[in-house]
Formats: sequence, C-alpha cells, structure tokens
Amino acid sequence: MKLVAAKAVTEETSNGIETFAISPAQLDYLGRLAHEMNPDMPMAFAGAHVIRTLLERFEESGIDFTEASSENDVTRIAARGLRRQSRQRHRNR
Repeated sequence: MKLVAAKAVTEETSNGIETFAISPAQLDYLGRLAHEMNPDMPMAFAGAHVIRTLLERFEESGIDFTEASSENDVTRIAARGLRRQSRQRHRNR
C-alpha cells in the first residue's frame, strides 16, 4: 500500500476510480485489526486486506455512499441504510 498526498479530482480527470485518504494512525489501526482477524497475514498486506474487505462489504450492502463527504456522513448513511435493511428483513419473515 502506498500513501499519497490528497489532490483535487475534477470531473474531467475522473475515471470512475474512487480515492480516499487514511492517516498513518488509521492505517496502523487497520493493520492491527487485520492481524487480529488473521495472525498469519503479513503486516505489509494487512491494511490493504481490511480496506478491500470493507469496500466489498459496502458494495454488497447496496447502500449508496455517494453523498458522503466526511466520516460523520459515512456513519450516518451506513446506520440509516443498515436500519432500513434490518426493518426489511424483519418484515419479510
């Protein structure tokens, strides 16, 4: 995983790839979390593995995060989406 400085992405340069930045402290936390999940995983891959897993789960959830512009927005949107999914599952029983 390579850390890069954030830069503005304009409509003209957008290629459908989502970019996000994480701090060294967040990367360290993700590495520790991945190690707890799988102690045999080399630390060099741990952070990337957790990030990939999170992104896959976000995609699988069907929750639309395109309006999120902060951690608080992500939390709010995720909570709302998960509550909605939970209510739908309970109704379908």
